[in-house]
Amino acid sequence: MQLILKESFLNDLPPLKNKLFRIAKRLLVSKEEAEDATQEILTKLWQMDAHNRAKFKNLEAYGVTMIKNYCLDRLKSKQVQGRANQEVPQLSSGNSLARTLDFADATQWVSKIINKLPEKERIIVQLRDIEQYSFKEIESVVDLPEATIRVYLSRARKKIRTAFLKIDNYGL
Repeated sequence: MQLILKESFLNDLPPLKNKLFRIAKRLLVSKEEAEDATQEILTKLWQMDAHNRAKFKNLEAYGVTMIKNYCLDRLKSKQVQGRANQEVPQLSSGNSLARTLDFADATQWVSKIINKLPEKERIIVQLRDIEQYSFKEIESVVDLPEATIRVYLSRARKKIRTAFLKIDNYGL
């Protein structure tokens, strides 16, 4: 039985690992810090008794809660030094160079704006708009009612839109 539970965990690992990394990267900004956080949480999940791990209705939601709390603890302890996200997303070769550069620039600006949002708004935007979580899933992670999550999300989107339009229309 123990072997079956470990094999099940190993099958669930790749999508969970990627999701945890994206959340950690959004919260910590630094790729290295996000990799460390992801590894730490996956190690904790692996070392957890398989029967305890099987008791969770949704291991993914539990893992997301763990990575969120771990990252917030890291940020609060001031061990993380914020570094700007230097990665540029790649587009298909059918786009012109100018469009590709415009998209990359806009993506970097939006990412910077999201990183400046208050903690709860940043987490909710990450989970809803980037990770595509349902409101029920977000509710279990951030421990807030759905109506409150919708308010935070609406405010965050408005802040992102306003800041981006200001940059786009007026420059720096």
